[in-house]
Amino acid sequence: MKQLIALIFLLSISNNCQANAIAIDAVKSNQKIIHFLADKSLTDFKITYQQLELGDICGFVGCHWRKLVSVIVTSKSANAPSTTILALVEGIVPNNQNKPTVTFVTLKNSLPNTLVFID
Repeated sequence: MKQLIALIFLLSISNNCQANAIAIDAVKSNQKIIHFLADKSLTDFKITYQQLELGDICGFVGCHWRKLVSVIVTSKSANAPSTTILALVEGIVPNNQNKPTVTFVTLKNSLPNTLVFID
């Protein structure tokens, strides 16, 4: 029984690590990101990728996961502002046939203020 639990634990770690690498790689290989970064050399700009796990659902077939990936582009000049691009990345692990989907997120300046009561 202990061996079965250890195997399930190792498989869940493996799936999570695969999803981490897959999410950022999917954003890096997206044509919109490639086009946006084409004129930004690494000597003049610092480009960082960060991700936030939004949850996953695992079953017998595999795991459906969602991550929010940010691409932060900062000029290396003094007092330079940063440009941040957000992308929602979703996929299934293991799935060798379909690439994860990348959807770009647009934030609005004025979000509605709502108060939610939780009992």
